[in-house]
Amino acid sequence: MGTERRCVIIGGGDCSAEILKKNILTDDFIICADSGFDIATECGFIPDLLIGDFDSIKAVPTNVSKITLPVEKDVTDTVAAFNEGVKLGFNKFVLFGGTGGRFEHTLANISLMANASKSGVTFEIIDNKHIFRSITNSSIKIKRKDNQQVSVFAFGDRAFGVTLKGFHYPLWDYTLDPFNGALGTSNDIVEDFGEISVLKGTLIIIETEM
Repeated sequence: MGTERRCVIIGGGDCSAEILKKNILTDDFIICADSGFDIATECGFIPDLLIGDFDSIKAVPTNVSKITLPVEKDVTDTVAAFNEGVKLGFNKFVLFGGTGGRFEHTLANISLMANASKSGVTFEIIDNKHIFRSITNSSIKIKRKDNQQVSVFAFGDRAFGVTLKGFHYPLWDYTLDPFNGALGTSNDIVEDFGEISVLKGTLIIIETEM
């Protein structure tokens, strides 16, 4: 059974000090993936665990628990950090510094998030302008905010029974195709909450601050 505490992963991508300080809770378990350690410590956060092949970190610390990975491996440092979090019993994850920089790493992290949702694990990616979420065969409510747009995409295959309530452009029991991404792009929540549900399939949901 997973713990109710969150596991926060900090990677080396785009992430401001303001975003970290605003979103990290005092009881979060923090794992830094390689150079994510530099970002964390610059903001005053000391991780509970550091993991990576340490090819991009400024200096490997000696006073932090760490797992050293080989340079040649089948997973990224972020995936390895997630796997360690799962081993520790966490089922709620937030990834900071998971976007920007190298696009292939961003795409890999979105894929990781989607795969986590298929296992019933809550996983969010937060950067300076976006919150990425994923749901599989389930639903989610998102609170309306000023200067906000929400986009919804099918991931991996068609998503069946997609319903959007409380949006300027609603959908009802719709089959969303991953190769028709334009349909779900840039929607507005017009009620207090927007509700997104899918009967069968996986959705990527991107909340953008405009």
